[in-house]
Amino acid sequence: MISRRRFMKMSAMAGAGVALSNTLFSRKAFAFSQSPPNIRKFHIAIPGLGPTGANELGNYIPVLSPDTTTYPGVDAYKIVMGEFSQQVHPDLPGPTKFWGYADATTRDHKYLGGLIVAQKNRPVRLLAKNELPNKHPLPVDTTIMGAELAQNRATVHFHGGFVPWTSDGGPFSWFTPHSKGPNQGAGPSFQNPGPTPGTAEYYYPNQQSARLAWYHDHALGITRLNAYAGMATGYLITDTFEQTLINAGVIPSRMVPLILQDKTFVDGSDPNYIWGEPGELWYPYLYETSRWERGGNNPKNLPPVSCVPEFFADTAMVNGAPYPYLPVEQARYRFHILNGSQARFYNLQLYYADSSGTEADLKKAGPAFIQIGTEGGFLPAPVLLNAPPVQTPLVAPDTANPDGPFNLMIAPGERADIIIDFSNVPTGAKLILYSDPPAPFPGGDPLNDYTTPGVGPNTRTLMQFRVIPRSGPKDSLNFQQTFAALRLALLPLALERMRPTEHTPVRDLTLNEDFDDYGRLIQRLGTTMPNGSNNLTFAHNYDDFPTEIIPDGATEVWRIFNLTGDTHPIHFHLANCQILWRAPFDATTPDFSVIGQKSRPDPNESGWKETVRMNPGEVTAVIMKFELPKVPFTVPASLRLRNQYGIKNAAEYVWHCHILEHEEHDMMRPLVIR
Repeated sequence: MISRRRFMKMSAMAGAGVALSNTLFSRKAFAFSQSPPNIRKFHIAIPGLGPTGANELGNYIPVLSPDTTTYPGVDAYKIVMGEFSQQVHPDLPGPTKFWGYADATTRDHKYLGGLIVAQKNRPVRLLAKNELPNKHPLPVDTTIMGAELAQNRATVHFHGGFVPWTSDGGPFSWFTPHSKGPNQGAGPSFQNPGPTPGTAEYYYPNQQSARLAWYHDHALGITRLNAYAGMATGYLITDTFEQTLINAGVIPSRMVPLILQDKTFVDGSDPNYIWGEPGELWYPYLYETSRWERGGNNPKNLPPVSCVPEFFADTAMVNGAPYPYLPVEQARYRFHILNGSQARFYNLQLYYADSSGTEADLKKAGPAFIQIGTEGGFLPAPVLLNAPPVQTPLVAPDTANPDGPFNLMIAPGERADIIIDFSNVPTGAKLILYSDPPAPFPGGDPLNDYTTPGVGPNTRTLMQFRVIPRSGPKDSLNFQQTFAALRLALLPLALERMRPTEHTPVRDLTLNEDFDDYGRLIQRLGTTMPNGSNNLTFAHNYDDFPTEIIPDGATEVWRIFNLTGDTHPIHFHLANCQILWRAPFDATTPDFSVIGQKSRPDPNESGWKETVRMNPGEVTAVIMKFELPKVPFTVPASLRLRNQYGIKNAAEYVWHCHILEHEEHDMMRPLVIR
């Protein structure tokens, strides 16, 4: 297997006809600073929705209550963005400082707070007020574009929303507690100011089917830090089709969101870490040359606080709790799953616990999954998983096959909607939600994989299910009947399949990795034409002139060639897509043509998507319709596009990698809709 960095080097250098190096780069691996040891697994319950879902520490996910009268036919919300502290586990030496969202009236600040439940075709108006303090709780690298500005900048990005561009929450739409308008203490794309300084108004039409979306921060230069600090939560859209399935007993009414993340907490052993007390969040602040390669032309001295290529933390968190447990009755449950991690992939499997109760017995499979949806809503057919569980296939030590097969692979930004039936699991049984992909995926580095038995640090045993007796009547459908009913109920969605014609435009794009001016690894998007400003790469910087300029209403096929050694979850703002196929190509020449068999998407990728895994050495083809939403007001054109590039009468979105460290540095490009 070719190494990750060697793969990147060959791709970039060969593209310009440069002679390849004769030596392989051998990356040394050193673990990040780790959390306090002996955080007990499955010692506290998972935080649920609302106060009734509080665990032993009083933690739950606050759900916002709408104002339904001020704007007839619209759900209105007012939120504040602020700093707060919360004890997330009794074994941490103190409370953890977070940034996050809360209802502006109740001020119920809790981690992952501000979750919204919306209805299809019923708009939401969101008024957000920035009350963040001047100093960020995490290390800020001011060499990243935009990060030299105020540290309390924020914007609300509706991830997965079909929204006007002014409400999309793009990177240049940030505002501070004192912002008044574009370039008045705010970003050049901030064109949605609220009624008072430091506020912004967002309008979400909700012209989408039932699904789990989410909203999180997207401020330029500090997205990865703001999201890691806690500025993220769920946005659940419901519709009548979903409710019909619930009323008929086809899908269960018992629904639990599972928001998966990994975090590292300060243990006090690093005297140079000045951004948090023991128990608070730890985030890497040095570019370690023993861990990552340096290169490029005459790299500068590394900054004292530096971004890193990606961050894999050591503690598994579900709904904001390290290693929680969830009591489940002997019944069917529906789980909305979100991978909200910075960079870590999960291949979710379910096993019975071993005799310790805290580790998975990999020889004893738990109940099967039925996947019924993705981030784009319901699938056109249910997919059977975990029957039996499929561990991540390794083709070399710590190196996975990025094409699978997998059990339930979910990359950062992706979501999965699944049903698990615990009806036949004995009372008192314990099951473990387990994950095993190497990190980074697929190449892997063994010291990013934490597997301490019984306690943390651990990133494989995520949470525990404790089976308790059923209360109330038995479910109307068993597992087999559920699967059969879903096949029939979801069949009409197969008609939504998009197919290109001979007239559908095809756009070829690239995923690239090279070095910045400091010699640090940098990931960027580009075309298949060498960049004139740097003929060693096909990549473009985020603020280079836009190359993806598309008329409103156009349908295109994008063929995206991955010239790096990583799998990248590519996220498209505005548009949902469908995966057409994946295929290998010659990444060493590179020759941008298919050289092998085209493979269809996995069955659980066959519906609508807006975050797509793109594997090294492969071209991934997707089809999308770029159509602006219809709203009851005039949406202004982007001032930034006009002033910076001379592009008039256009809406401004982006597409990017959802590994947040990649996105920030600098794997993001404008998506311009005329």
